[in-house]
Amino acid sequence: MIRKTLISLLLIVTLFVFLKPINSTMISVFNIANAPTVVTKGHYGTSLIMEISFSDESLLDWLQTLKEPYPLLLLDAAWIKRSPEHIKVIQERKLPTGLLGPADSLDKPIDIAVVQKDINTYEKYLKEAPLWFATQNHQYSQDLQKSLFQQQMNLLSPSLIWQGEQTPKIQKGDFVFIPLHRDHHISFKELNALLQQHKFMSIEENIFGYKVQTKKSP
Repeated sequence: MIRKTLISLLLIVTLFVFLKPINSTMISVFNIANAPTVVTKGHYGTSLIMEISFSDESLLDWLQTLKEPYPLLLLDAAWIKRSPEHIKVIQERKLPTGLLGPADSLDKPIDIAVVQKDINTYEKYLKEAPLWFATQNHQYSQDLQKSLFQQQMNLLSPSLIWQGEQTPKIQKGDFVFIPLHRDHHISFKELNALLQQHKFMSIEENIFGYKVQTKKSP
């Protein structure tokens, strides 16, 4: 009798351990390739990716009213520090994010310690490790690729960059990057029009063909 009771308790504990994460908001950790690489395109549709290093109230309003499928938001570490209201909305609405790192160069590779500092900032404020990463100039030295691959981060580069001047010619698989920096502003009215004109999908669905869904904790 005691043995049966112990076995039953063990089964209950095992089920609890494996089933509990299903009811938690979790992000899968994965590498797209089995070696360091920069991904510039998917396979199943088009994805919108926003680079954010500067903003005003118009971005906050946009984030509060944004509808699914959400674009991937690549956030600059310095912007994260000075934008607590934006980060709160991003976390409450569970908007997908990644890290926007500093510019890199093949001739003069960036100091990995600088990038690691930005990663630490992201983890501190977002409470998780970044899964997606891009540099501001979309160049990647070999050392940076190896370092981020070891940390299970996927490197992204645009298929095309939209700057708001006209409707882009989008092709299947494209990663459409939208820069939002101090020296480059966009019209959110034009951006909303772009979202209505094209059927974008999450970057995971674009690459792998499936949707990533999360469930709120009870």
